[in-house]
Amino acid sequence: MKVFTLTNGIRVAMENLPHLRSISVGFWIGAGCYAETENNSGISHFIEHMLFKGTKNRTAMEIANCIDSLGGQLNAFTSKECTCYYVNILNEHYGVAIDLLCDMLINSKLDEQDIQREKGVVIEEISMVEDTPDELAHENLAKAYYGNHTLGKTILGTKETVSAITNAHMRTYMNETYTAQNIVISVAGSFDEQAILSMLEEKLAPLSKNQSKPAKAPELSTPKGDIIFINKDIEQVNLCLGLPGVKQTSEDYFAQSIIGNIFGGGMSSRLFQRVREQNGMTYSIYSYLSTSVNSGMLTIYAGMNPSQSIDVFELIVDEANKMLDKGITEKEFIEGKEQLKGSFVLGLESGQARMHRNGKVLLLNDKVLTVDDVISSINAITIEDISKNIRQMFDLKKISASCVGKIQTGDKLFNVINALK
Repeated sequence: MKVFTLTNGIRVAMENLPHLRSISVGFWIGAGCYAETENNSGISHFIEHMLFKGTKNRTAMEIANCIDSLGGQLNAFTSKECTCYYVNILNEHYGVAIDLLCDMLINSKLDEQDIQREKGVVIEEISMVEDTPDELAHENLAKAYYGNHTLGKTILGTKETVSAITNAHMRTYMNETYTAQNIVISVAGSFDEQAILSMLEEKLAPLSKNQSKPAKAPELSTPKGDIIFINKDIEQVNLCLGLPGVKQTSEDYFAQSIIGNIFGGGMSSRLFQRVREQNGMTYSIYSYLSTSVNSGMLTIYAGMNPSQSIDVFELIVDEANKMLDKGITEKEFIEGKEQLKGSFVLGLESGQARMHRNGKVLLLNDKVLTVDDVISSINAITIEDISKNIRQMFDLKKISASCVGKIQTGDKLFNVINALK
């Protein structure tokens, strides 16, 4: 993987994979919740939608058909920390992909009628999340864990903030965030390096060199530790728990990833075996480490019948205490490292995956570790590293929780969870 810098300061990550006949091109922008305020919450995601609604050169239909007609894929997403627009296509059509993405980035009309129409679409998307209990539980866990920190905000915004967005708001926000210093272009697949760079230089010339870049969100020293309950008349209780984790550049990141996998990362994990296989109390139960530039969290999710909710929670706590009291076995330690290495390497077996990793990591961390560096870091982890991180992660007095279900269950769970603090 090579990194180049265009004349205007935009960084370009390029990884040539000659065995492929495709190319993945992603435009990564440092625009997400961390760059938003209470008043414009959701504007990053709304702009992502609007860039598909037409440019000075293409209608919305022409944007959609441009890549579809060539058998490729055009899509985008917004996360807490960034927005990405990307194309996967046969490498012979790289020029179409780059021309389209540059056109969307620079020439989008942000037409007033389109804005009003799209508000209805995004408000429906917000309603869809509110009607999806497991998604709602995860979203509210961020609020419970991060509180007023920018990472506690919802990516979609609220119906009120979305309704208030105007063309002027978007233009101002894009002038602050869609700047050369805040953009990374990631290319992976089979391509002519110089041809790509020349085309990017030409197409992105209108973006002048600009040193401005939104400040990163402050680090979260202590989780908020709130408990949020949403009353819904549904059959299951959806419970999310949050425990302290590290930021993605921490030297303990890989150790905590191993711990998260052992605890609830798959069918052989402790939670899955104890709660589902041995007791049959849930269909879905898992844990994972989610990280950002400045913060991290171990998330635990379980969906179950209301009558089982207290028992499931107590089993989760019991397994957490076992981790604290006894740590992990030598077998778990060896298998945990192999599992992490395997999932990391297998996750990079496509051009799109390589484009995604290179673009996101370069944008957020300014440095991309090689595959060999990652493998070496995982191999270097000791059982003492695991023990140290278990003590940091399973501090149950710092637990945050989000629950979606019937009110009676919520009251009982609140009392049991709160008793840990």
